Amino acid sequence: MRKLDVRIVLIKSLYERNIGAASRAMANMGFKNLILLAPQTEVTFEAQQAAATGQYALQNRKVYKDWGEFFKNEPQGLMIATTARDGRGRQAQDLQSTLQYFAETNTEIKKKSDEPFVVHIVFGPEDAGLSAEDISHANFCCSIPTYGDNTSLNLAQATLLAMFISRSVFGGDRTKLEGQQKPKSLQKKEEGIFPDASLRTWLTEMGFSLDKKKINVYTTLKRMLLQNTPSAKEFRVLEIVLQQSIRKLRELKELNPRKDSQD
Repeated sequence: MRKLDVRIVLIKSLYERNIGAASRAMANMGFKNLILLAPQTEVTFEAQQAAATGQYALQNRKVYKDWGEFFKNEPQGLMIATTARDGRGRQAQDLQSTLQYFAETNTEIKKKSDEPFVVHIVFGPEDAGLSAEDISHANFCCSIPTYGDNTSLNLAQATLLAMFISRSVFGGDRTKLEGQQKPKSLQKKEEGIFPDASLRTWLTEMGFSLDKKKINVYTTLKRMLLQNTPSAKEFRVLEIVLQQSIRKLRELKELNPRKDSQD
């Protein structure tokens, strides 16, 4: 599957803080192209504050006065209009289901190409959302899933959720935090060597007999230790403990030698 270039299109946005926050969300999700179509606000310091550490999309935004200028300058791809309203003429579909269907059926997205596949996700103004004319330009009209009674999302939060859903469908390289590790169940343990010889020697020095073929103290202890699936480091610690115990036992025997015959 080709790499994805999600471009966030904000139409007639009213509040510059939402534009800045959308830029920050784009930095979180690894997308860079922010498009403003006929914005109804200036982009000033408030937008920069809202963008915080995600300034790139905001500083490199493209601004178009209308749809004509948009189509003249933007590459073709998939266009999705977002809405929180359903009803006659809109027929809103679930965003994730739509993207999954597109990923499975579209031949362009499956082609091997160095050029990323462009997806424009379009959001309307905060007060009224997208108009019927805006939606008419899109391939699909989709809703972002919610679980409460309020289906209207903050504009910047809606962009974040839409991009996250896009990533969940089309994939991408997730950010690795410094020191971040996979869950233990997914980690491949470093292979270690069970200190077999040291355990046998230690038990012998302790006076145990290892002659029984099926069950003896050696086999019982080994099974108990291996049931906990020790790591290589834990095997090394066990080896150190056993070796030190063996040395102490031998030193003790040298101080108190066993008398096999009467004096």
